[in-house]
Amino acid sequence: MTKGPVDLRTSQVIGVASLFCDNSFNAAVFAGMHRAARARGYQLLVYYGTPRAAAERGVGLHRIAGWIAMYSTDGLEALISGGAPAVIFCAPALDARCPVVRAENHDSIRRLVDHLVGLGHRRIAYVGKATSGDFVERGAAFDEALRARGLPADLNLLSSFEECSIVYTERRLGELLDRDGTFCDAIVAGNDEMAIGAIRAIQARGHRVPEDIAVVGFDDISLAQHCDPPLTTVRQSPELLGQTAVALLADLLDGRPPPQPVTRIPAELVVRRSCGSAAWDAGLLAPEELDAPGGDWQRDLSRRLNAVLEGTALSPPGERPLVWPEAEVVARGLGAALAGAAVPEVAELERAFDGAVEHSDRIEILLAVVRHIEETAARRLACAPGPDAAGPVATFLGRVRLAQQRALAASERRGARSLERLVRANMAMTGLLASNEVWTDERLGWLRHTAVRVGCLALWANDRDQDGPELVVDSVHTRAGAPDVAALVGRRYRTGLFPPPELFEAASPDDAGGHVVLVPVASAQRDWGTLVLGGLYTESFADNLQPLAMWVSLLVAAFEHHDMAAALHAERDMLAAAYERERALSSTVQELGCPVIPLLPGVLLISLIGAIDAARTQQITESVLSGVAREGARWVLLDVTGVPLVDAETAAALVQTAQATRLLGARVSLVGVGPTMAQRMVSLGIELQGISIFQSLAAAIRQLTRRQPG
Repeated sequence: MTKGPVDLRTSQVIGVASLFCDNSFNAAVFAGMHRAARARGYQLLVYYGTPRAAAERGVGLHRIAGWIAMYSTDGLEALISGGAPAVIFCAPALDARCPVVRAENHDSIRRLVDHLVGLGHRRIAYVGKATSGDFVERGAAFDEALRARGLPADLNLLSSFEECSIVYTERRLGELLDRDGTFCDAIVAGNDEMAIGAIRAIQARGHRVPEDIAVVGFDDISLAQHCDPPLTTVRQSPELLGQTAVALLADLLDGRPPPQPVTRIPAELVVRRSCGSAAWDAGLLAPEELDAPGGDWQRDLSRRLNAVLEGTALSPPGERPLVWPEAEVVARGLGAALAGAAVPEVAELERAFDGAVEHSDRIEILLAVVRHIEETAARRLACAPGPDAAGPVATFLGRVRLAQQRALAASERRGARSLERLVRANMAMTGLLASNEVWTDERLGWLRHTAVRVGCLALWANDRDQDGPELVVDSVHTRAGAPDVAALVGRRYRTGLFPPPELFEAASPDDAGGHVVLVPVASAQRDWGTLVLGGLYTESFADNLQPLAMWVSLLVAAFEHHDMAAALHAERDMLAAAYERERALSSTVQELGCPVIPLLPGVLLISLIGAIDAARTQQITESVLSGVAREGARWVLLDVTGVPLVDAETAAALVQTAQATRLLGARVSLVGVGPTMAQRMVSLGIELQGISIFQSLAAAIRQLTRRQPG
């Protein structure tokens, strides 16, 4: 499907087709993209799937001004065939039209290998996902780095791993360790999640990290510094990657070509204990920078603290905005202590450090910030001490340390509460979707257990419009404080013009999580529609989007369960109706299957049709006896022309009927015994004692009429 014309009223939308959404790295990428998009006057719409899937479903295509294809370019040509520009994010290049943004993989892997070799490691393995362009590129850089060091590159295990998650890597590497033992003394992992999974697999088998096997990763996700031991890794900025991709796309939309085909975002080596060396002394500035003379020392201290927190060199005043403007509170507090004046209370300093923790929760960075404050205090005391300044300075530094620890602990508590809330939400939502409540109540009721700001479920219209498929808003959800979008329920939208502007507005685009995510609600068998989620980057999603994939899977399972239950209910109704028809037919057959017909005075004819079983035998006997008694008959003709088979059981039943009839003073004759039936009766040794046999009804009538009195 081609993109078609863009709706000029809503063309300020950047589309992102992402093969992956549900991890902490991508959550940070989307946040960076959203901030950059808002700065350039655009909104962000994330499609959970490949470019091909986005093009084939067509949802939102007429709203998109340009595309960012993340991790996959499959189908990108179709997506931009209408002329929309595109940027490729961490995937192989397509052609000159589409610039590429990716991490600096080559130099980063080389630094990791050099660091491990410098620590004495020689048997180094690489693990990564074979289907990821970045992992493949890092694997090639790994091979090159080892060969440059004269080491064998025979432990590149790229082809042995199909996923890059913690759980999968722990299981898969565990299988290799069980088979080959400690086949290496160090592992370079393609990302931090694989590295953490490797650490768990190694430790689960009684080996030590880093003493037996050192492990290093890539990305520096928040969990990297909290695992045991803390993970040495390459820190790239997912926010900067996202911002750069949006900036390149915005330039293309403005008619400016990219500066180069591939833009690589530099990364830094972060050394922690998992590789066998001491923890990195983070953020230290050179002595000459610490001693920079002249100027306002409090302003300079604030600048230095920002440089440490940001992990950059000290920049001239005003060159770029401060990432931690609250550092001014700390600098002024130290100035007051040196002057012997009242110092800020712990609560005020804690609020200032909240800003630092919000920018970076890396423990080594926050410790480096405190060390700079302490060193500056020591220098100022040594150079120009105020009267009785030592006591206030000591009090101030004690409050700084406490405030920094409290701010970090508060951040950890928020994260713990977030995870606890996610667990409760998942449990509640799992039970909700597994029940019928999702159909009897609002179908997005489970979102009230999450921090999602706005949700919308749109299903494909059954009556297709002649101009193309449409989506019908089935249900909506808004969190308290968000604009009410209940009026959207029941509205129909052309596929290319969905989602409506009201959902973008309800997602609170000025917040960090104001972007909108489109998730197909589909299985391999059926496509039901689209789930829209907005305002994702809140407390519960600050570090991961992993519940998203699980929620959608459960929602799809609920749809499948409902469809299956509806199909079973329909089938049950159909079977019940068929049973009623069968029972009525059986009753009719029973009534017609043994009709008693007065043929001649004192003669009854009973025509038998179909197989004769035990129930049928009882029916025949009762019909014959009641007919004889009612009509005063002396002769009964049982016409077996319509009986397909007379076996021993059938013959015994007929004999019993004849015997019972004789007790009422009547005789029984079989009519319609043909050659085939006669031969079979002889071969089975069937003797119909007391029963006369006629080949046809005509023969029986002739015989009986001769016996009738004139």
